[in-house]
Amino acid sequence: MGIIEREFKLRIDQARAKDREAMVEINQAAAPKWHKLRHLNAALSEKRAFIAFVGRIPAGFLIWTRDFYSHYFIDLVVVHPKMRRHGVASALIHAMENECPGNKLFSSTNRSNKAMQGVFERAGFVKSGLITHLDRNDPELIYYKKVPNHGGSIKPKARSRPSHRHRKPKRKKR
Repeated sequence: MGIIEREFKLRIDQARAKDREAMVEINQAAAPKWHKLRHLNAALSEKRAFIAFVGRIPAGFLIWTRDFYSHYFIDLVVVHPKMRRHGVASALIHAMENECPGNKLFSSTNRSNKAMQGVFERAGFVKSGLITHLDRNDPELIYYKKVPNHGGSIKPKARSRPSHRHRKPKRKKR
């Protein structure tokens, strides 16, 4: 691999607090009306975000949740306008598929967002439903993909153990 190829190689990392400024900048360039800093900060602190780099240049990010009927859900994919049409969104989605420990992955986009619909369809997602009344006259299309259940590195939140009050009392040995 030559220096130019190495400098422009697409890389996906777990997003960290140090990536926050770049993610805010990408978001402002790509979707200036959507700017929920609290949402971004929560995803970073809970390790629910990936960031894409082209060489050393931040190109896009993905935020996911596990709040969609207890399934993994790609909540947001944002690619800097100057980095679009170079496979950044597809690479972010593919990274999520590889890290997802479940076998179902969902996402959504507005009916008006033809570019994102194409990304999902090329990535093997199928339309799974429709939600109306979120955005006026622009229904949300739900997408689904069956992904291999290979254990991934995303760890589901640990369930709290029941307190000692809920345990059966130990029987005394005779």
